[in-house]
Amino acid sequence: MALTKLASRIRSVQLNQATAFVLPWEIDSVVSVCGSFSTFPSQKHGEEVIQDLMVSMLDKGTLKRSKIELSTLLEDCGANIHFSSAGSRIRFDAKCLKSDLELVIRLINEQLLYPLFDEAEFELLKGRVQAHVKRLESDTSSVAHDELSRMVYQTSHPKYALPLEEVSKVVASAERSDLEAYWSSHVGTQDFLVTIVGDAGSVAPQAVLTSLTEGLSLRSLHPAQIDWADPSKPLSKHVEISDRFNLDLNIGHRVNVLKHDSDYLPLSLGVFLLGGNFSSHLMGTIRDRDGLTYGIRSALSGIDRNHWGAWLTSVTLSQEKLQEGTASTIKEMSRFLEQKTTSEALELCKATKIGSYQLSLSTTGGIASILRSHHEDGYLVDRVDTYPSEIEAIPAARVDQAMSNHLHVDQLHVVSAGSALAT
Repeated sequence: MALTKLASRIRSVQLNQATAFVLPWEIDSVVSVCGSFSTFPSQKHGEEVIQDLMVSMLDKGTLKRSKIELSTLLEDCGANIHFSSAGSRIRFDAKCLKSDLELVIRLINEQLLYPLFDEAEFELLKGRVQAHVKRLESDTSSVAHDELSRMVYQTSHPKYALPLEEVSKVVASAERSDLEAYWSSHVGTQDFLVTIVGDAGSVAPQAVLTSLTEGLSLRSLHPAQIDWADPSKPLSKHVEISDRFNLDLNIGHRVNVLKHDSDYLPLSLGVFLLGGNFSSHLMGTIRDRDGLTYGIRSALSGIDRNHWGAWLTSVTLSQEKLQEGTASTIKEMSRFLEQKTTSEALELCKATKIGSYQLSLSTTGGIASILRSHHEDGYLVDRVDTYPSEIEAIPAARVDQAMSNHLHVDQLHVVSAGSALAT
C-alpha cells in the first residue's frame, strides 16, 4: 500500500464530540485499537495525581467482573487492553483478533463505565506509588527535570511537575471516594476518539463508536487559560543528592509556540539538528569532541494545540566536569544558534525525521497511534499523508528564522542534581 494514500481509505463517523476512524490494512485477522478523550485535570490542585491513580485502577476489575475474570477473559482470546494517563487526556490501546474486536470494544466501555475501584487494590496501588516516589527522590535525572519544569511552566500547565513531597501527600490522603469523584466528573466523551487499523474491512465505524461510548456522558471541561506573559528571570539551582557522583544537568526556557503555529515545524527541525540524535551538533561537540558526557539531548517539550511549551536540554556530567560541562554546553548552544543551517545538514535531518515517521506507519498499532496523535493535535485526517511533504518543504532559512524567534541563550534556566564537589 502506498504510504501517501492512507487518508482516502479511512472511513470515519462522528457522534456529538466522539469520532471513530477505521482503516483496513493488509494484515490477516489482527486489529489494533487506539483512543483517547479530554480530561483537563488541574495540576495546581493535584488532580493529575488523582487521574494517574484512577487510570491505574481501570484494569483492576469492574462492577460486572473481578480483576481475575477480566484478565482471564482477555488472556483466553489473546487480547490486551491498556489505559494510560496522558496529561490532559486519558488514552486506551488494545490489540486483538478481528473475531474478538466486538468483545474488546465492550470491555473498554465496561472498564470506563463501571470501574470497581476495589479498596484493597487501591491500597496496594498507593503503596507501590509511594515506593516509586521515594525512589525518584534520588533519581538525578527526574529531580533535575522536575525542578526545571517548575521554573519554566506555570502551575496550570500539564507539564508542571508537582514537588515529590506534594505528590506523596496527595497519594497518602487519597481515598476511594476521590477516584469516584474524579471519574464521575472527568471520564466521558469530550473530544473522544477511537482509531481502528487492521483487518477491519467489515468493521462499521458507527457501530464501534456507539458501543464504545454507550452510557458515557459528555463533559464540559476546558484547558487552563494560557498566560502569554514575559518569561521569568533566568534562574540557576543545584539540588544536592548524596552519593550521586554522576550529575544530571537540565537547561531550558519557555517557548511561546502552539502546535499549529507556522514556526513549530521549522523550530522542531532546528532543535533536532542541535540535539535530537547521535549526529546532532551537541553530540558531535560536547560528547565526541570534548568527551564531557556519554549523552546529551535537546528537544521541544509540552507543546500542544492548547499550551505553549519549552526548549529543554539535558546532559549527564561527572562531578569533576559539572562546571566545565555546563559552560561548554551553553557555549555550543549559543554557537549553533549564531551559525546558518546548511542545506546538507537539513536534508539529512529531514530524511531522518521522515524515515522515522514512515517506519512508524509499518505496523497497525503505529498507524493507529499516529492517527490518534494527529487528531489530538487538532489536525485533519489527511495529515497522515501530508506530514512528510510538510517537513520536506521547509527551507534552511525558515529553520534559522524560527530559532531566532524563539531560542535565546540569555533566557536559559539551569538546574543540576547530584553530589557536587565541595567548593
